[in-house]
Amino acid sequence: MLYSFSMKTALYLLDGYSLVYRSYFAFIRSPLRNAQGKNTSAVFGFFRSLLSLFQERRPEYFAIILDSRTPTFRHEMYPEYKATRQKTPDELRAQIPVIEEIAEALGIPLIRVDGVEADDIMATLAGRCRDENRPCYIVSGDKDLLQMVEGPVRVLRPEKGGFREMDRGGVFASWSVYPEQIVDYLSLVGDSSDNIPGAKGIGEKTAAALLGEFGTLENIYSRLGEVKSAAWRKKLEESRDSVFMSRELILLKRDVEIPVDEDGLVLPSLRAEAAAPLFLREGLKSISDELLSRGTGSAPRADAGDLPLFPEEPPDGGGGTARSAGVASTAMEAVGEYETATTLEVLDAWIDRVRKAGVFAFDTETTDIDPFNAELVGFSLSVEEGRACYVPVKAPFGEGLGLKDVLPRLKGLLEDPDLRLVGQNIKFDYKILRRLGIVLRPWFDTMIAAWILNSDRGTYNMDRLAEEYLGYTTIHYKDIVGKGETFDSVPLETAARYAAEDADITFRLFRVFEPLLRERKLDKLFFELEMPLVRILGDMEMEGIRLDSSVLTVFGAELEKDLDALQREIYRLCGREFNINSTKQLQEILFTERKLQPSRKTKTGYSTDTSVLEELAREDPVPEKILQHRTLSKLKSTYVDSLPKLVSPKTGRLHTNYHQTGTATGRLSSKDPNLQNIPIKEAEGRRIRGAFIPSPGNIFLSADYSQIELVVLAHLSGDPGLASAFRTGADVHRHTGSLIFGVPEEEVTPEQRRIAKTINFGVMYGMSAFRLSRELGIPRGDANRFIESYFQRYGKIRKFIDDTVREAERTGKVRTIMGRERPIPAITSRNKTEKMGAERIAVNTPIQGSAADIVKLAMIRLEARLAEEKLRSRLILQVHDELIFDAPREEAAALAALVREEMEAAMKLDVPLRVSVETGSSWGEMH
Repeated sequence: MLYSFSMKTALYLLDGYSLVYRSYFAFIRSPLRNAQGKNTSAVFGFFRSLLSLFQERRPEYFAIILDSRTPTFRHEMYPEYKATRQKTPDELRAQIPVIEEIAEALGIPLIRVDGVEADDIMATLAGRCRDENRPCYIVSGDKDLLQMVEGPVRVLRPEKGGFREMDRGGVFASWSVYPEQIVDYLSLVGDSSDNIPGAKGIGEKTAAALLGEFGTLENIYSRLGEVKSAAWRKKLEESRDSVFMSRELILLKRDVEIPVDEDGLVLPSLRAEAAAPLFLREGLKSISDELLSRGTGSAPRADAGDLPLFPEEPPDGGGGTARSAGVASTAMEAVGEYETATTLEVLDAWIDRVRKAGVFAFDTETTDIDPFNAELVGFSLSVEEGRACYVPVKAPFGEGLGLKDVLPRLKGLLEDPDLRLVGQNIKFDYKILRRLGIVLRPWFDTMIAAWILNSDRGTYNMDRLAEEYLGYTTIHYKDIVGKGETFDSVPLETAARYAAEDADITFRLFRVFEPLLRERKLDKLFFELEMPLVRILGDMEMEGIRLDSSVLTVFGAELEKDLDALQREIYRLCGREFNINSTKQLQEILFTERKLQPSRKTKTGYSTDTSVLEELAREDPVPEKILQHRTLSKLKSTYVDSLPKLVSPKTGRLHTNYHQTGTATGRLSSKDPNLQNIPIKEAEGRRIRGAFIPSPGNIFLSADYSQIELVVLAHLSGDPGLASAFRTGADVHRHTGSLIFGVPEEEVTPEQRRIAKTINFGVMYGMSAFRLSRELGIPRGDANRFIESYFQRYGKIRKFIDDTVREAERTGKVRTIMGRERPIPAITSRNKTEKMGAERIAVNTPIQGSAADIVKLAMIRLEARLAEEKLRSRLILQVHDELIFDAPREEAAALAALVREEMEAAMKLDVPLRVSVETGSSWGEMH
């Protein structure tokens, strides 16, 4: 039944699944996950966009339109309809009922009609509005719905930052056809997402040109002889049936019986108290808080506990914490109450506030991200949500206070042991201020806290965290600092809003994260392990390491000769020259000319990646030579040629940057340059490490945990056989070889030990018999027997693996010995490949993560001992399980004893930790 609308108030129709899919895939590279590891991207994006729409448009009549759960008439007409669509990801499918549940709790009308698509429901309602000259807005990114644009009916297309309204002119501007031509246009070009064929070979530009000339599909075919291009005529004629069948599929049904009347489309005041617990259950506190913060006003139709959709004033929420993404407001609007300290009296007043508060957020603004080139432009302070101060040191027109008067005050504030300093990526501020003679005392880093709370997120910048946890859109750096300019060129008023907001948002995030860490019992890991490490890593980065560039110059010349010789040999084997770095040419050489069997196909042809070449190398010498060429070429470009260019002209040393939040396991990573990926086993890697040298008169001391991950595995599994090997100081790989092959340890051959070693480490990464056979070059049956024999001898390791996977399936996460958590959402995936990958992560993370925690504990203990003993030796590098010190020769013996003592006592395990120590005049001399 169709109902007539008595009023002219606009009706808004939201294409529900279109927005659900858009929201999910907007975060596909870095999904949002809650504390349980569940993907919440679609739920968050859907309701964030919905609230933005409500704030911007203030609809009184509104409905979310949903697709049928059953096949539609289009499937009956054309069984292949939508048949090529990829299966909806399990993580997305799981969020759809959650979205519907929350929408119902909020009181938002939802409409679904079995056997009918959402587009047809919207077309029916929009058609009724058009007949009655009632404004109607269809909220959708689906181009099919553009056919409804006419008179009072418009489309609102979701875009970054809001919604773009499209009328008749807007449709033509985007598609070069008018709304009444959209059906014919899509009938010609087809729609691959819905498997609508269209006319084969007719693209968007051709279709638009044809309709521009002939007007309609009927005219095109009735005047086919007038189509100028013979190729177009042929394609159109061959596709005639397909085109008109496509048109039947695209044309929207406008007479759907809809089981609601006008009252059923009224949008009531949102029921905040009913929906808020559901948002909290999904881990979306920012949206819950925003809903509840608006619930204090009054509005028509608002019952107790309802949320007035549009309060007279913007929601405060404690200083304006709730600002929606996509709301029609400019990025320059000040959200909190911010002050600019242009006099020392104002600065002193803020310093007094900080001292009284005891806890404060701090952030610097500089001219550069390189701490050795950066100049301090200003800094900001905040002691409560919504209030902050910016202190300009440098500003246009001489408006800054200047370093001379500011530095003594800043030093007294930041070095005060009674104050607790909060920052976002505070290691950067630490390094900037250390150059100015200030050693700040980091207490809470919101970036690190966010990582501890969800180590699988991947991105922890303040803009992203503010959006996710506060529902707040920040001012972006690129929007206020022009290309090629620096922060000191920004007008003071603009700079102050941006900088003060940084401190304000940092303080708000602190208020969110600090109780969360305590609730989830992650506070000890945060305060006792990760935060003390900030200063240590900052000092290591500032210290840097010397590089003898002449060593790399000589090695680079040798590599050039080796690469040239390899290239000539490859050309000789192939009988012609070609571009070795061209994937397309390499495919032709390997699979066409040399007729090797390809194993994996990509979008650009058969794969030539490393794993494929390694398999092919068993059959043919060319892939092996290609691999050698790639390896040497990468070493040359990544290290030999690049490292000398990264030496700081101001210090004469290399300064890597350590990332605490760079991995989900807790391991440190480094970049610019990445010194953790220099090959360890290859002679070429040793040559590169040989260019790293100590300070004049010093030596390097390297301390390396012996097989730490196997030690952790022995501890976690409680396996008596593996533990016994470590306790007695046996060669654990020889011991394993003895058990697997059933021979005395002294009779284990080097080949048997190699197999045992591969299995010992491979087990932690879920190594299969297939991978073991490929890695060792042995038959699959032998590999399977070796693995079975391993688990027979080490039975508790198998139990540990099974128990760990089951616990991960139950809780959605795994933990290290110190309680570090990692969410593993794919552990319950129905996709076998995803599930197996998740199981490998579940087993490896507690092992690798615990080993990483032990190394960090050792670093903290060692820094304390070095200071206590007043040694001049400095920790300068951390590479996985290895720590490297730059030490005076006369301290070497004392340092070796101290390092071994502290590292072996870093954590008490059931199996003893062992550390090997050696010295050398270069990094390459050790190991």
